[in-house]
Amino acid sequence: MTALNIEHDDFDAYMQNALPRSARWQLRKKFKATDRETIALTVTDDARDAVDEIYPLYLQVFDRSKFRFEKLTADYLRRLGSDMKDKVRFFIWRRGGKVIAFSLCMVEGDSLFWEYVGLDYAVALDLHLYYYTIRDMMNWAIANGYRWLRSTGLSYEPKFRMRHDLDPLDLYVRLRSPLPNAIFRLLLPWIVPARYDKTLRKFANYREVW
Repeated sequence: MTALNIEHDDFDAYMQNALPRSARWQLRKKFKATDRETIALTVTDDARDAVDEIYPLYLQVFDRSKFRFEKLTADYLRRLGSDMKDKVRFFIWRRGGKVIAFSLCMVEGDSLFWEYVGLDYAVALDLHLYYYTIRDMMNWAIANGYRWLRSTGLSYEPKFRMRHDLDPLDLYVRLRSPLPNAIFRLLLPWIVPARYDKTLRKFANYREVW
């Protein structure tokens, strides 16, 4: 996982305080793609009425990914709104009334956890929606008193450029037989994907992972 401290007045203040001039220039250049666009953001704890629109966008991102974890179901998204209303936040972006992006986040303490994203790739690349949605989420989080934006693994390159730190996630696995456990204890540090991701090595606190 990664973590970004967002104790700033807003996204513009974050860019000014945390990013070098070249990174600020790159982001502002990307945001110009939406200068003439009207994109409306809705934040809700229950997206059951929009699942039929957001789930296909999630599948677009899932299908493009080279490294995958579990595949969510539409029913999973529906149940979150009824079973975890206190913890879940859906960010939904519409352009001309049509959903073009969404993010599924969780809240805990002073952190907004960015879990899943869905993008309409018919427009996502031209409008740089990945960065557009991050800006909106950060502004919402700052306005609502959150101090940290935490994100799941993968897509490390843009997070590195935005000055995230690595936020180690410990996974514990134990087999029932002692002998395989002893073998895996030796092998596991060498077979985890994180060890071979070149971008991860650029993070300032990479060595803390090990």
